Parts: sequence; C-alpha cells; structure tokens
Amino acid sequence: MPDAARRFLIYARDAAPVVEPADINSGKPNRIRTTRFTIFTWLPLSLFNQFQRAANIYFLFVSIAVCLPGSPIMWSSTVFPFCCVLFWTALKDLYEDTRRKRDDDAENLGASMRYDFESKEFVPVRWMDILCGDILLTFPDQAFPADVMLVRASGGQAFISTVNLDGETNLKERRPADLLSGLSDLEEAGADVTGSAVNEEVVKRLAAQTAELLRVEGLKAELDVPKAVLTDMDGSLTLQTMSEKASAKLTSLQVKQPCQLSYELFVPRGCVLRNTRYVVSIAAYTGPQSKTRLNIEKCKAKVSNMQIYLNRGVQGLVATLVTFCLYTVIWGAALGLTDRNPFQRFVFYWVILYQIVPISLYVCFEIMKLGLGIKINRDTQMRCPRTGEFALARTADLVEEMGQVDFVFSDKTGTLTENEMVFAHSCVAGVDLGDFRFDHKSQDRAGLKETLRILKDPSRKLHAEVRWLFLMLAVNHSTQVEYDAKGVASFQGSSPDEVAFVEAARDVGLVFKARARLPGSSSWEMQVKGVGGESDIKFIVHCEIGFTSDRKRMSVVAEHKGEYWCLCKGADNIMGPLCDRPLDSVMTESLTDYSRKGLRTLVIASKKIDSSFATGWLERWKAAQLLPEGREDAIAAAAAEVEHSLVPAGITAIEDRLQDGVPEAIVTIKAAGIRFWVLTGDKTETAVEIVRSCNLFTPYMTLAYMVNCQDETHAVKLLEEAQCKLADTKGEGGVVLDGTFVQHSIASEVCRPLLYKLAIASKACVCCRLSPQQKRKLVELVKEENRYGITLAIGDGANDVAMIQGAHIGIGIRGKEGNQAVQASDVAISQFRFLVPLLMCHGRRAYRRVATFLCYMLYKHITLAVGDMVWAHQSKFGATIAYPEWMSSAFPSIICFFPVLVVLGLDSDIPDKVAMQNPQLYVEGLKRMRFNAVIFTSWILSALYHGSMCWLIPNLVVGSTDHNSREFWAASSMSFCLVVIFINTRLWMVAVSPFSRQTLGILAFSTACLLAVLFILSESPLGYTMQPLVEGAGTTIFTSSNHLKVLFLTPLLLLVDLAIYQTICFFNPYPLTVVMRKRFWKKDGGNGKIVATE
Repeated sequence: MPDAARRFLIYARDAAPVVEPADINSGKPNRIRTTRFTIFTWLPLSLFNQFQRAANIYFLFVSIAVCLPGSPIMWSSTVFPFCCVLFWTALKDLYEDTRRKRDDDAENLGASMRYDFESKEFVPVRWMDILCGDILLTFPDQAFPADVMLVRASGGQAFISTVNLDGETNLKERRPADLLSGLSDLEEAGADVTGSAVNEEVVKRLAAQTAELLRVEGLKAELDVPKAVLTDMDGSLTLQTMSEKASAKLTSLQVKQPCQLSYELFVPRGCVLRNTRYVVSIAAYTGPQSKTRLNIEKCKAKVSNMQIYLNRGVQGLVATLVTFCLYTVIWGAALGLTDRNPFQRFVFYWVILYQIVPISLYVCFEIMKLGLGIKINRDTQMRCPRTGEFALARTADLVEEMGQVDFVFSDKTGTLTENEMVFAHSCVAGVDLGDFRFDHKSQDRAGLKETLRILKDPSRKLHAEVRWLFLMLAVNHSTQVEYDAKGVASFQGSSPDEVAFVEAARDVGLVFKARARLPGSSSWEMQVKGVGGESDIKFIVHCEIGFTSDRKRMSVVAEHKGEYWCLCKGADNIMGPLCDRPLDSVMTESLTDYSRKGLRTLVIASKKIDSSFATGWLERWKAAQLLPEGREDAIAAAAAEVEHSLVPAGITAIEDRLQDGVPEAIVTIKAAGIRFWVLTGDKTETAVEIVRSCNLFTPYMTLAYMVNCQDETHAVKLLEEAQCKLADTKGEGGVVLDGTFVQHSIASEVCRPLLYKLAIASKACVCCRLSPQQKRKLVELVKEENRYGITLAIGDGANDVAMIQGAHIGIGIRGKEGNQAVQASDVAISQFRFLVPLLMCHGRRAYRRVATFLCYMLYKHITLAVGDMVWAHQSKFGATIAYPEWMSSAFPSIICFFPVLVVLGLDSDIPDKVAMQNPQLYVEGLKRMRFNAVIFTSWILSALYHGSMCWLIPNLVVGSTDHNSREFWAASSMSFCLVVIFINTRLWMVAVSPFSRQTLGILAFSTACLLAVLFILSESPLGYTMQPLVEGAGTTIFTSSNHLKVLFLTPLLLLVDLAIYQTICFFNPYPLTVVMRKRFWKKDGGNGKIVATE
C-alpha cells in the first residue's frame, strides 16, 4: 500500500467515488492486525524469536553437543527439558497472541454506518470493511472507525473525546471545512436538526441528502500523505461541477477554492463523538495509515539494575565454565590422555557442567517479578477512596528498583496538590477584592460579596474595570458548557484553571452560556449573560492562540460590537514583557503576596486592534495554520504580531489545595534518606510556599536561591554562593532553582558537576518555571553524574511525560488532566501518599527478595556444579559425569524450582504500618546492603565449600572412584541428596519467616520430590530404563548404616554456617532484623522481664 503518494477522492453524480491511487483500497485497508502469528507460522516464528535470546542459543549448543557420539550424558536428559521450556514459551506466545486477536476482532468487527451509493441510504457496515472515500454517519458516544474529514455536524460543530488517543479527558471541538459548511447550508442539503429527541431515521435521511449533494457538486479532495504527528493533516477541497446556488453561497461566505484543510477539520480514528447529535464524515485515512496506528511505537524498555547484575552473573558463570573447560584440556594434554581430542574434552566438560547456568533461572526470575507486581495491584491500602481504583504495576520488571531510590523528582500541580482549582483572589487597579473562598467562621465569601456589590451599581468606583476583568475570564477560554436535563450548566475545560475562571465569572453574574460555530467560517460566537438586567453579551472569536508549556499564555482575537480585541492571560514573567508598560509596584506586590500564600497567579491583559490590521492579520494567521512546512514557526510569528503592547486589566489568584497525606508522606520519604526534588512550572514564591506547607522545607532550614540567571558565568557565581551558604548545614539545607538557571547550568560542562554536588549536599530542592524538557534534563543530569543512583519521577500531566520516561522509575498519578502520565509510567497510583507504601513496603521487600533470589540461585547451581569439578580431578579429567543426569535435570525443574519462589515470594517480615513508621529500614536498599561484592562473594564461597563437602565426604567414606561401580553411584546419589539438603537449609537460614507454614511446607515438598525422584530412578522399572547405573541406590542409602551416618552427620557441617550467620546477625544486623527483634521481645511493665510477642 503506497504511503508516499498524495491521495485524491473524487465524487461524481450517479457514480461510485474514485480514489487515487487505486490500490489504496486493495484488500481490507481498514483492518487492524496486531497479532504476530497465524496458526501456520506460530511455532516457527515463536522458536525463531526465542533463539534471539543468548540463553537459548547457549542451551541449543548444549543440546547439540549431547547428541555427539561419546557424549558423557544421555541426550534425552538435556534435550527433553529444553524442548519443554521452548514449547512452554511457545504456548505462552500463542496465549498472548490469542488475546491480541480478540482485541483486534473487537475493533475490526465494530459497527458503523456507511452511505450506499446504489440504494442512496446509510447501511450498517463492519469497521474492517470501510474503504478510503466512504461517507460515514456517526451518532453520539460512537467511535470514529477511521481518520475522517468532517462534512457536516449538528449545529456546525462536533465535540470529540480523544482520551483513547492522547489521554486528555477534556472535549475537543472539530468543525467541517468552510466549503463543506457552506454546502450544508444549502436547501438541497436539508435543514439541520439538533437535540437528542430527534429520531435516528430523520438524521439518516438528512445525512443521505448531504452525501448525495457531494456527488452532485462534484467534490474533489486532495489529501496529504499519512503522517504520525497529530496536528499534521492538510489538503484541499474543490467543487468540479459546482451549481449556481452553491457558487452564490460560497461567494457570499467569501469561501475561496481550493479550500485549504487543516487538522482541526479531521477526527482521528478511535475518538468518540460527544454532545453532538450526528456527524457526517469522509474516511480519509484507514487502518495502518491512521494516526492511532502510526503513533503506536515501542518505547525503549527500561532494565532494572538487578537484571543487569543477573546478566553479569550469568556472563561470569559462562566465563568460569569456559575457563574450567580450557583447564581440563590443558591437564588432559599434560597427563598425556589420548581417549579424546582437546576439542571433544572441551565440549564434553561444557556439557557436563552446562547447568551451572540454570535453564530455570530466567523463568523463575520472571515469575518472581510477576508475583511482586500482583502484590502491588492488590494492595488495598493503595486503593483510591473516591474511585475505588487500585495501584497498577504496568511493568513488573522494575519493582525491586523502588526499594533503592536515591532521588525522587516530583511535579507539584496535581501531584502534590489536588488540581482542584478554587478562585481565591483578584486584584483590579491595585485593589484586592477580597477572598472568594468560603470562610467557615463568617459563613461568607467576602471577595464575591464585594465584587457583586461593585457590579450591581454602575456608578461605583472600579465597576468598569471589574466587569471587564471578569468578562475576559468568561470569553478567553476553551471551556465547553453542558446542560443537564434540568437545564443546569456545567463546564468542561482542558485544565481545572480554565473551569475555575469560568465559574468565578458565573458567580459574579457574567455567565458563559454557549459557544456556537458560525456557518461557513472558522469563527464562533461566545454568548455571555450580562450582569443584572443587562442583555446577553456576544463576542465573535476569530481565533484562539492556545496555551502551551513553552508559551505559558493563552490569547483569543475576538470581535465585539464591530471592535477587535486581543484578550490574553498568562504567567507574570511572560506577560510582563508583553504589556505596554512594566507591571507597577502595586501589581508586583500583589503577585508576591498571593504567591507567598501558595496561590497560583495569572496576569489578565487586553488591547484593542485596528480593524484593517485585524482583517489582514487573520488572513496571515489562517495561512500560517495551513502551511505544510514550518507551521509552528509561522504560527509563533503571527502570534507575536498581536501579543504585545497589552494593557493589564488585573491579577487572578487560584488555590490548589494539597492532597491528603502529602506532608506526612514527604516527611517519611525524607526520613528514609531519599533526596526530594520538586519540579514545577509555577512562580518561585508560590512553589516555595507550597513546599513549606508540604514539610519539605522546614522553618529553620537554610535555603540557597539560584534564580534570575543571566549567563553561564552568573550560573557559576550562583553555585559558588550556594555552596558557601550550605557548607555548614550538614546536608540539611535546601536549594531553589528557576528555569533561567537550569537553562544556563545544564548547558555548561562546568556547572553540571557543581549542580549535582550541591544537590547531594542538600536535603531538598525546588525547581520553578521549568519547561517539560528542562524537567527531564535535570533527571538526566543526576543519572549521568551518579551512574549507580536510582531516580524516580512522579507526575500527573502531559508536561511530566518526558520526566517520567527519563527516570529509572516513572510513577503516573491518575489526574484530572488526562492519562498521558499514566500511559507513560511504570506504575500508576491515584494519590501521592500512596508513594510511601509503594517504596517503604513493596519496593523495600522487592529489593530484599530479588537480591536474595539472585544470590541463592547462583549459589544453588554452583554448589551442584562443584561436585563435577572435584570429580574431574579424581577421574583425571576423563570427561565423565559425577551425578546421575536425570537427577541433575530434575534439580532445577522439579526438586528446587518452587522453594525459592515460595520462601521469598510469600514471606512476611513486618506489617506495612510498622514499615512506614520505620523509614530507616529503607537504608538497606539505599546502601545496597543485601547485594554487594561482599555479600555475593560470601555466597560463592559457601557454594564452593558446600559443594566440595557434599561430594567428597560420601565419595571418600562410602563411595568409589570406579565410575561403573554401584558403590560410586550410590555415593553419587547420596551426594546429590546432600546438595539438596544443604541448599534448602541455606534457604531456610536466610528466610525472613523461617517457621511459617509456607516455608516449612515447601521445604518438605522439595524433600518429598527429592525422595520421589531418587526412588523412581533407582527402584522402578522406569528408572532402570532411564538411569540403569543407579539401580538399587535408594535402598542402599536408607538400609546401610554407613550411608545413613554419612547422610545424617554431614549436614551438621551447616551448624558452622548457622553459627557464623547468627554471629553476624547479632553484631552487625540488618535494620530489618533490629526492628523484627524489637517486635519479638519487649519489656513487660515494670518488672523488667523480656517476653515474646507476635
């Protein structure tokens, strides 16, 4: 299907539409297929994908080697388990692919209405059968089956929900092109219908008239090539057989041909129609060429540090294996052995020792991680009390990293605060109108009361100024108004700030009533109810220059009573330079005062525009929006033409209350030794006051400010001053940065290390006036300067996505500004305070469990492999096995598979409440106490010691060096039993809850599996076939007194391990051990007795 060609859709009377290039509609172009396999390709492709893993190539090499003539082990004992693992993974792939097919079918078999050019009516059709150029009819709450170009909408405008595409929950307005809007006004198109009470059949007939009119007028659409960028859609429309009526209509509306198209005239696939009776549209881009599909891309996978350590451990084992195999070759040559050539000896010893890299290692690791993720998903203490939603571990691969976090980077608005904006204050002409919030003491809203008093009497001072300020709030916004069955209005906006402004205007009597698109135009009419008996006020908004994180302002160019106005609102540091004069001292003092109260401030300004200039500027603005290249720069240049010389009308201040539990949560996180940074776009004073209320900055904390930076030299000076100021704070100081400082310091090789050193020398940092990319760059700075530190970013909005994706761990909060942060996160939660149990409970335990798991898994298989290494020396490198091969095969998959998962996965250390009351426990992960060089070395030395003893004692006491004798294999089988006893006992020793039912039960189950394998292989006809040399070994072990003595006395060597382990725990205990010990023992009243509890 060609992606590089522009497409043409041509409609003609009494003919089906022509689509060029013709092969665009070949097959089923709107069919979605995300499955990876078919029933015929499933197994081959699954196996191909599995062998992209180095581990599987390793085991494939071993499986081939055991099939060589003279192999020391039977091929079936290795090949069969490996095939089982491959087939199990293939079945898992098939199951996952089946789920994908179910999702595909749910979308492909969805129903829509398509215009049938033969019957000239709309008929039901499946999504997968829709073709490019089809004319579609969509009703409320239905999704659009393709990227469509609007032809007609009820009331001239359509409201769509894009939550499935970009996560934003606010409704977006879309409209037909001016040419199509003009055609819809013709009598031949039928009279428009509105209201939910209209019958669907009436709508279908109206839509059919519209579709037929497109054919009669000869609509030709030229569309751009499919592009992934959501705002990058363009093309043009012309009427090839235009009637006189249509020509007259378009001329009266000043619509030119070709009529240029922009993204506002299209709706992406998957968006849902809301609050609109119907939409007639044309399928422009289908299936894989739609925006939704083009934007599906695989994010770079994050890999945990423990996964990296595991991979390094496996690499180390392979290196050890290669070294030992070379060692045997060298010794074989030195001893003059001629039974095998050097290559055979190398390969056969590789085969003998291949299980030093266990086939079950990665399977166990994935199961362990999956279980940890499920624990997060089911934790009731992280269930939102308002929505009932639980936390969601969107990936379980990073759970243990949440137990090692060194830095937390947090957004402010919506993360620490509720993002429920309440209009608090306004200042007009230097006069604060009072507090608009409800005062429970006076049972009144003083600011609202005063404003109503001013607006009620036109002769009052400030009446005109106050009215103009709130009228601008009622007009300059992108909020939509909805009415319920009782006629009560509610507002929906792109952010809570917008809604708060409109609600404040409503409260003072300037009520935003409706937004209606003008026919054949991109302008819309804003209707505002006047104050008191004043008639409705109408503004025609010709364009909206939207708010972005870079612009930090929003403007509309509107017409009122023949006069053009630019109405603008934005942050004070942005608006100041855009005003006709600097903000006066009274305004500046008000801004500072509001900010110190923790309120979010905006400057509201406007200016009148000359009519002739406005007409020309609107043409340039429309042209800039339609540019195929350089559109953003052209739009910015056009905006700069009107956003200057503004006259300040006043200041607004909004309160964003802290979420419940935020101060307590931050205190706990700081007490755990984690450094906390707040990254926000807010004003410095506002951010600092909010942070103080969060207890991040204490009243007695020394703060170093690095703001209003001018260049790199100034940045270095500010850093040096801050270092001197915080030198004597012993790490308890705080740092305040702003966007200007970050801009210059991040770009400087001199400042970057200095900034990081200052960051780790302080307890907390607040960064203000930041853009989304600056947030991410600060996270990346810490990652670059401290390669072993773990960073966590938490946020709730689209401006936090870059930061969340840049950190080691991204936490998304389900906010009120969409789901973008959640969609980009690794874990989703509903409130900031849930971060405490996530780190102190789940993260801490996950680190302990995974660290112990990695050490134990490597220890377990080294212990088994040591026996073969010792026997190699005893047999003078004869390339023979030490343990029965079927026992070795059962070792990782049956006998020792479940204990580590149950003992570590289901253990219980201390209750969550106690864990959160003792944040000092988190230091285990911060200092990597449970996985470091010393700990890892001790496990490896234990493996060498235990493996040697398990092999040598039985072999030397009751065994033989004759590889074909029954004494050798009875001793070998006993050595194998001792290995299992040793490793299970070692697991019991490190278990947090060693006497729990699950721990003792699973160890008993492992022992039962060991005995079952032993007696099946040695005492059953099946065993005689599989392992003939072991015949009678089980009976010998349990009937011979010498064998029994060795079997029961050798494990007493573990008493030495136990004594050493307990001594270390007593004199150098883990913090967790100390807390558990205190909980176990407590003093009984005043008699001084120590009694056991819990």
